[in-house]
Amino acid sequence: MTLFAFLIAPTIFIYLGLYTFQNVPVTFALFYGWLLLIPLLNKPKGLKKLMDKGSLLNITVGVGLGVGSIVLIMTGGALLQHELFDSSQIEFLLKDWKFSGEYTGLLVCVLIIVNPFLEELYWRGFILLKLDQVKHKVMISSLFYSLYHFLVLLPMFKAPYAAIFFCAVFLAGIIWGRMVVHFRTLWGSILSHSLADIGIMMIYFFYISSKM
Repeated sequence: MTLFAFLIAPTIFIYLGLYTFQNVPVTFALFYGWLLLIPLLNKPKGLKKLMDKGSLLNITVGVGLGVGSIVLIMTGGALLQHELFDSSQIEFLLKDWKFSGEYTGLLVCVLIIVNPFLEELYWRGFILLKLDQVKHKVMISSLFYSLYHFLVLLPMFKAPYAAIFFCAVFLAGIIWGRMVVHFRTLWGSILSHSLADIGIMMIYFFYISSKM
């Protein structure tokens, strides 16, 4: 399989799940199934080493960046909630995507626990190792990491915020990629990523779910 296929496949699965099947659980099955199976089946040299326990500095940096992300996300949500999104439109969209009802809590747990682990394993582990000899590998992996987020952001947020958030995701990918390159472990970026996702879910519960 070509490197480009590894880079673009997650975006294809997100598109199929959300725009073809219009179903978040199906999207999760397709997307996370790929993120888990590809590293396990290919087992690139060095991936196991990246799963070693992180240093205290690595964990501290990860938690610090994650907490900072929560503060920025919640502050932005509080100040710009009426500018960022139309609650009724998001309510309709999430119901259409089956992100509602009795399984919402389970889906949220997937987003804050499974998602950061598998995305970091795939993008900052598997993909960066595959791009090891490629110039600007962190930039390339971050670009494709951001691409499928744009498919999620576009119908949810008012213009031009979807584009702004795409840039924010791209920047986060660069930061987490640099962390892994520097510390040679995934745990700091996983913790930072998980806390950032918690911030996003807090926006959902404070400003969207409460109005549904």
